[in-house]
Amino acid sequence: MEIYGLSLPVTLSPFNSQSAEPKKHNAAGHNAYCRLMSVIYAVLSTFSIGLSDFFASDVTKKARASEVTSTVLLAGVVAMAVAAVFWSANPTTSDLVNGALAGAANGVGILLLFVAYSRGSLRSAAPTAAVVMSGVPALWDVLVLGTSPSTITSVGLMLGLIAIVLSSYERGNSDNGSASLLIASLAGVVLGILLILLSYIGHDAGASPLLIQRTVAFLVAISVARATGPRIFPNERSAFIVSFVAGIFGIAAVVLFVLALRGGSLAVVSVAGSQYAAVAVLLGVAIRGQRMWWWQALGLGGSSLAVALIAIG
Repeated sequence: MEIYGLSLPVTLSPFNSQSAEPKKHNAAGHNAYCRLMSVIYAVLSTFSIGLSDFFASDVTKKARASEVTSTVLLAGVVAMAVAAVFWSANPTTSDLVNGALAGAANGVGILLLFVAYSRGSLRSAAPTAAVVMSGVPALWDVLVLGTSPSTITSVGLMLGLIAIVLSSYERGNSDNGSASLLIASLAGVVLGILLILLSYIGHDAGASPLLIQRTVAFLVAISVARATGPRIFPNERSAFIVSFVAGIFGIAAVVLFVLALRGGSLAVVSVAGSQYAAVAVLLGVAIRGQRMWWWQALGLGGSSLAVALIAIG
C-alpha cells in the first residue's frame, strides 16, 4: 500500500489487518454455547425419561411387559410420523441403517427394562439400568473414539454415575432381588448400545431415521407380545392410555438426546441424560408420598453438581 508515495506493508494498516484473537474468542464463545445447549437438551431428556418410566412402571404391575412396551412404542411411531411432516431433511443410507439398528436395540432394551420393573420395582431397577446405560457409551466415547474430556468434565462424569446410584437406592428392598437387577443390567447394556447408534445419525438427517427407529422397535415389541400372549396392547383402557402417555415422553427423550449430541460428546450427553433416577425419586416423593432417605438427597445434590460440572467443563 502506498501513502503519499511511501510504500507500507498492508498489515500495518489497522483497517486492513484482521487479528486472530477476536476469531478465537468468537469460536470459544460459540463452543461454550453449544456445550451449554447440549447439557440443557440432555437434562430435558432426563426429565422425559424419568416421567416415561414413572408412568410405565406402575402399568407393568397390571399388564404384561410386552403389552406395555408395544403401546409405549406405538406412541413413538405416531409422534414421529407427525414430526416427519415438519422435520424433513436428506438422510443418508447410513442414517437410515443406524436408525433401524437403533430401533432393534430400543425394542429389546425397553422390553427388558419393563420386565425388570414387573419383577422388581422402579427404585431398584432404574438405577442399575441407568448406570450401565450411561457407562457403555461413555466407555465407547473414551476408549473407541478417543475422546479426552477435561478434568472438570471427568469429575462430573464420575460424580454423575455415583449420584445415579445414591439417588435411587432404597434400604431393605429385596423384591425379587438378583433376577430383577440382572435383567435391568442387560437392559442397560442394550440401551447403551442404542445411545451409541443414535450418535451416528447425522445432524441433518431429520425425523426419518427416528421414525424408522421407532417403527422397528414397535415391530420387535408386537412380535414378542404376539408370541408370548393373546394380546398386543393392554386390555384395560386406563393401562393403554398411561402407557401411551409414557411413550410420548419416551420419544421426546430420544429426540432431545439426538439434539444434545449436536453440541456435546457422547460420554457427556449420556451421563447428563441418565440422571432420570433422580427424577423418579422426586416424583415418588411429590406424588406418592414416598420417603426420601438422606443418601437419596445427597444423590440428588450430586446429580445437580455433576450436571453443572459437565456444563462448565
